[in-house]
Amino acid sequence: MQAVASTETTKIPLIHPEGTGGRTDYIGSPGIIDEKPQAFLVDRMFPGAEIAPHFHDVDQYQVVVGGYCNMGKKAAPPVSFQYADAYTPYGPIRGKEEGFSFFTLRPIASGGFFPMPGSRQDMPGRAGRNISAHFDRSGPAPAAGQCEEVALMDEQGDGVDARGFRLGAGGLMTGPASDGGGQYYLICEGEVTHNGKTLPQWSLAHVQPGEAAPVMQAGPNGADVLVLQFSRPSDRPGSNPAELAKRDPAAYRSRPGAPPGETAAPLGS
Repeated sequence: MQAVASTETTKIPLIHPEGTGGRTDYIGSPGIIDEKPQAFLVDRMFPGAEIAPHFHDVDQYQVVVGGYCNMGKKAAPPVSFQYADAYTPYGPIRGKEEGFSFFTLRPIASGGFFPMPGSRQDMPGRAGRNISAHFDRSGPAPAAGQCEEVALMDEQGDGVDARGFRLGAGGLMTGPASDGGGQYYLICEGEVTHNGKTLPQWSLAHVQPGEAAPVMQAGPNGADVLVLQFSRPSDRPGSNPAELAKRDPAAYRSRPGAPPGETAAPLGS
């Protein structure tokens, strides 16, 4: 398991016409095509922030962790997530008065930003799944030493899965079996420890397919953990990392109208 504490990351400021945002890299390198997982935090916490409709050539989750936005027609307050199959258009993402910040999580690096409707010719077929849900943490925290688990999407059959874990003070959790295309663990509240490493709020961990499930222990104030899993490889376009690894590394598509400094590492892509 690769675990990155939020205290180990550095925000890269990026200036937009509407305001200053940023990107925080956790795993992999946005803006290039390679075979590694890719995870980063997008920050557009200013009024009027918006990302136009588009799609990617890989499966991905986006997890809203700050501000308040709409993803398409659906409200997405923190902590909400959206899963989209590869080649499935979504958006626009609009931040209203507050702007937004969200994690982008992928099992393999994206080949770029495909704006819609102008990239319809690049879709290999019909759009796939677009699943969204909210990790409701408004109820009372579990008692000390306790762990509560809730399913956040219906059974998908190919490994795609989302679960929320709420831990009381000192509570232990063993993650679900990594029987899909890899998993991400996002610490949404409090802190946990794993193998002696402390992971505070907004820390992130990646579990490879078939890797042993991690055991995490909450700190003295408990913790809320979101676990997101990708699909097993199949003949569905964009779902097989072995096929995606054959892409041309020089063929990355940057976001149209990207601000200076975003070409090599696109914000929100």
